[in-house]
Amino acid sequence: MKKVRIYGAGGHSQVIRKVLELCDVLVTETFDDRPETVHSAYTDATIEGGVRDAMDSFPHDGDPVIIAVGNNCQRAEIAQFLKSRFEKAIHPSSIIAKSSSVGEGTVVFAGAIIQPNTVVGKHVIVNTAASIDHDNIIGDYAHISPKAALCGHVEVGEGSHVGVGAVVIPKIKIGKWCTIGAGTVVIKDVPDYATVVGNPGRVIKINNPVTSEK
Repeated sequence: MKKVRIYGAGGHSQVIRKVLELCDVLVTETFDDRPETVHSAYTDATIEGGVRDAMDSFPHDGDPVIIAVGNNCQRAEIAQFLKSRFEKAIHPSSIIAKSSSVGEGTVVFAGAIIQPNTVVGKHVIVNTAASIDHDNIIGDYAHISPKAALCGHVEVGEGSHVGVGAVVIPKIKIGKWCTIGAGTVVIKDVPDYATVVGNPGRVIKINNPVTSEK
């Protein structure tokens, strides 16, 4: 049986654990930066402290890790700290074309579709029933939310979050560390660090790069 360790014990972690269970993958250890706050649903698991406060003593070696943290900035930060191998979690009901690739640490949830010639980066969340069409490029640490729909030849930059039910028309480039609001329809390119909302989508602010990436 394949074995993994999970970093993070919140709600996002519970969904990942269910995917792993369906794939007959055993979770051997669970880590969290605030183990004293972990929900009682984890009474079957040993919750240990995280890496950010104990870098030297953290057990980097061992079974591969999935970072089960929904916040893109925090997930990126933890990935930089860890010196571990990483594993993927892919729900059996998802559909991923053979000509597409999914990077290490990425999770793909129930009903998600990734069409041909798409490249999904590292530590990405492809959430429930998200649709990523052909020839897309999804940057590291991005999050494609439930029922978001990306048409063909779309690029999503590092760390960007495409909200629930958002639609991105073909050949659009979304910059890095952007936020695309729930239900937004993106019909033109989005600059780095922008927040976009509405139909059609409009930029309502440009975020501070320092706070966007940390």
